[in-house]
Amino acid sequence: MSTSVKGMIDQYILAWNQKSLGNYAAGFSKCWAKNGQYADPYGTYDGLDAIVNFASKSGEIVPERVFSILEEPEFHNHYGRYAWKVALPDGQNTGYDYFEFDENFRITKLVSFFKLPDDYPIEKLQ
Repeated sequence: MSTSVKGMIDQYILAWNQKSLGNYAAGFSKCWAKNGQYADPYGTYDGLDAIVNFASKSGEIVPERVFSILEEPEFHNHYGRYAWKVALPDGQNTGYDYFEFDENFRITKLVSFFKLPDDYPIEKLQ
């Protein structure tokens, strides 16, 4: 479990970089509230199991992807934002996340802003 906002977001990014369903589950369970909600331009996912399965499917589509923090989190009270990037086989993508967290430094809501390449097979995430 994280004891700071930075640690929570570092763990969240680390969880996205896993390579198996079990490792995704272990990674997200350290920073994600059981009933946490994830939303991006392409869908909404409720709960720990949903974010684990979503990340796993994403990793199956682009297994070479590596996420990292582009701008450290800014936060106050239980709200924050940060910027990230993902290295891809043919370049990189960037995005911004707004997040909310509880007193145990677990993400309760995260809204991600980014655009996927036109040829990304979004239907495989559904």
